[in-house]
Amino acid sequence: MLRKNRSFAKMFAAYGLSAFGDYFDFMAVTILLGFIWKVDAMTIALLPLCFAVPGIAFSQLAGILADRWNKRNLMIATDLLRSGLTVMLIFAPNAGLLLGLIAIRSTARVFHYPAQQSMTRAVVAQDQLLQATSLNGAVFQLSKILGPLLGASVASTFTPSVSMAVNAGCYVVSAFLLLLVPAADGRVPTAASAIKENGGLRGEWREGWSLLWHSRILRMSLLFSLIGLAGIQMIDAQFAVLFREIAPEQPELMGWLVTAIGAGGLASVTWLRRYQELTAYGLLLGGGVALIGLMFAAAGAFRQDSPLWLMLLVFFIGGIGTGFTSSGMNYILQKETPPEAVGRVSGIFESLTSVIFVIAPLCGGALIGLMGVSHTFLIAGLAVGIIGFIGIVLRWQLWGSTDAGKPEVSRNA
Repeated sequence: MLRKNRSFAKMFAAYGLSAFGDYFDFMAVTILLGFIWKVDAMTIALLPLCFAVPGIAFSQLAGILADRWNKRNLMIATDLLRSGLTVMLIFAPNAGLLLGLIAIRSTARVFHYPAQQSMTRAVVAQDQLLQATSLNGAVFQLSKILGPLLGASVASTFTPSVSMAVNAGCYVVSAFLLLLVPAADGRVPTAASAIKENGGLRGEWREGWSLLWHSRILRMSLLFSLIGLAGIQMIDAQFAVLFREIAPEQPELMGWLVTAIGAGGLASVTWLRRYQELTAYGLLLGGGVALIGLMFAAAGAFRQDSPLWLMLLVFFIGGIGTGFTSSGMNYILQKETPPEAVGRVSGIFESLTSVIFVIAPLCGGALIGLMGVSHTFLIAGLAVGIIGFIGIVLRWQLWGSTDAGKPEVSRNA
């Protein structure tokens, strides 16, 4: 059973701390820039770019190195590097240096993700991959909810520096836990060693893209995952604009609804954990994208007299969709990719998602300027929802024989 896999248990605890740390001091940095240093809007706008641009620039290289090097050691190195950079953030004298350090720290995180994905595939049996990815998805959802909330509370009660210090400690403990994992668990697979000897970085990069392009399952899954992510990122940053119109006297409502999304995501990955294997990828990803579209379309139809329970229900359902798409894609990536290439394919996926993180919010802002916030939510939501519905209906044609069976193949004993 998965709970008896000691290597995964230590990796899971380390991942939880690392993911929590990623979100813990985000609000502290925002408070420092916006409320203490009172920097201009353009400087604050550079903050999300510092998180996203390193992924565009380095994710594919990180994936190649994750397949070449010992994955455990690579994760330990990136955790310690992030801890040191976080300590340096505490003493940053100005916004320019602060943003530069955040960009370097984000680059270190880029090298952590494919190594973690690849090592999970190495230490977990194939019939336990769904449980493992569901557990990782659950802790990721909790980190998104609790990390910013607790980080902002600590930063407000004490100082942003205290939040950064806690984050630095999380990375150190994560590295220590990974040290307890046998180094052999992070070794390079034999097939990957052969590739390393026969081709350089360019050859490995091309092979990663070739694997992705020639696998219909991976190609279609990646496409639907990116569509769902694009819908989220296009509109996610505009929630404040929407609720400024429909609930101008209830700014706390946005926090409740974001929590409802997180709760829905947690519920979905908890439900997925009941099963040993899923093969109906079209139902999983198409359904997830459809639910995300439903959430945004319904949000565009909300008015000032819309009942709170209905809003919470809609956003909870949308959260289920986000859980299906994120956890589903991670599971498919690990199951359908050869073990020696998980790092490279993960790096490609991460680089494409980073592009979405940069482009989609800009598109969302432009659409709102043209059509207004409610119409943008409604139209974008309907477009995403229709694409998800097409994925469900045409799943056999899009994904192939993998979707010929039932959504649930087998349950845990």
